[in-house]
Amino acid sequence: MEGTIAVKPLLEQLKELSAGTVEAEDIWQAEMRRIRDLNSDLHAFITVFETPLRRTDYRRRPLKGVSISVKDLIHIKGYPTTAGSKILRDYVPNYTANIIEGLLKLGASIIGKTNLHEFAFGVTNKNPHYGDCLNPWRKDRISGGSSGGSAVAVATGMSAIALGTDTAGSIRIPASYCGVIGFKPSYGLLSRHGVIPLSWSLDHVGYLGRSVRDIAFLTGLTTEPALFRDFKKSFRASDLRRLRVGIPRNHFLDYVDEDVMHNFEKTIEQLDSNGADVKDVTFPDYDAFRDCRHIIVHAEAAAFHLKMFRERFSDYGEDVRRRLLEGLTVPASSYITALRARGRLLAEFRRLFREVDILAIPTTVITAPRIDAQYVEVTGVKMDVRTASLRNTEVFNVVGAPAISLPNGFSREGLPTSVQLVADINQDWTLLSIAAAVEGLLKTSVSA
Repeated sequence: MEGTIAVKPLLEQLKELSAGTVEAEDIWQAEMRRIRDLNSDLHAFITVFETPLRRTDYRRRPLKGVSISVKDLIHIKGYPTTAGSKILRDYVPNYTANIIEGLLKLGASIIGKTNLHEFAFGVTNKNPHYGDCLNPWRKDRISGGSSGGSAVAVATGMSAIALGTDTAGSIRIPASYCGVIGFKPSYGLLSRHGVIPLSWSLDHVGYLGRSVRDIAFLTGLTTEPALFRDFKKSFRASDLRRLRVGIPRNHFLDYVDEDVMHNFEKTIEQLDSNGADVKDVTFPDYDAFRDCRHIIVHAEAAAFHLKMFRERFSDYGEDVRRRLLEGLTVPASSYITALRARGRLLAEFRRLFREVDILAIPTTVITAPRIDAQYVEVTGVKMDVRTASLRNTEVFNVVGAPAISLPNGFSREGLPTSVQLVADINQDWTLLSIAAAVEGLLKTSVSA
């Protein structure tokens, strides 16, 4: 694809804006050209703002008009929030989500609302109402979901940064399939006020971008702005020679595509050769984490949708309808047991970090599946696409731990692969510093 200012990472755009070599309008126009050229095929956006939404004094703010795209279940007053559904096609909220208010005050420009799996309840971003969001590397492949539109927007340079949400992997899965960086912060670090929920207990708001530093910069500005007055001094990549990396081979590496495993092992070899202390660790009771997540998300989603589900049953897409019906069958006793189990699972998870600083695993055990695939074969084992996509991401939402997906190469078919780094809860800055060092080590292009 043609290289323009629109494809550059956010911090590079800000540098050029500060130097006066480009104007905010130059960036916006370049992004709009890419949207006009690509969106009709890829279906990354549901709503495109013909004029960017920004504050009138944005030039005096740290983000200076840099464009951000927003997953279309995050409210912006006066603009539709469809949640990728037929039911909310005409819904226009009368207030703006906290995260958007914060970004606008910082000078950000909002360029549009991105496509998602309906009501964020799926991993493919095959959307029967607004078009299937397609992978920019291969249009016969899924983008991943539910934040697929946000990942595609970043991968193609339609916006430098995008907001997404992650309940079981919905930022990290599309980031992996589309070859961008996806960050799920610790639970509650970024406000969920004004975000249509899938699961109140498991939803995380996070960023997708083209560099770790971009994501760290935005996360800092929107959570601890006093620490980021001088970002270059406030944020440093970690020293890999002091890094303890844990590889939980049980479950996470049991079934991994050959190309994904090859690139993962190469990443680990690079870490080892650059001084990191790499060791195997045992992840505790994976099945309990998975089952806990499954019960909570289905029960809470069914509770949120109960009224709409009764009144508009036929207007839901078939796959989301099926999952909500499953949620309605979850007994209250099972839901309460799952909530109570989280304390034990959290304690077991946190014990891992007595030995290591981070965990490292492939983000997804496969590359992006074909758009028409219901099943994939992984090392001779047949799995449905949803199970395969969620396998290495879903358990970390149960404990609210920060996790980030970094591109680490390509398959023989030219599809991106990724490595996922996971830290202890509330160790977001440690994770981002480590991720910046690993990103520098990998030096993998994310340009689609």
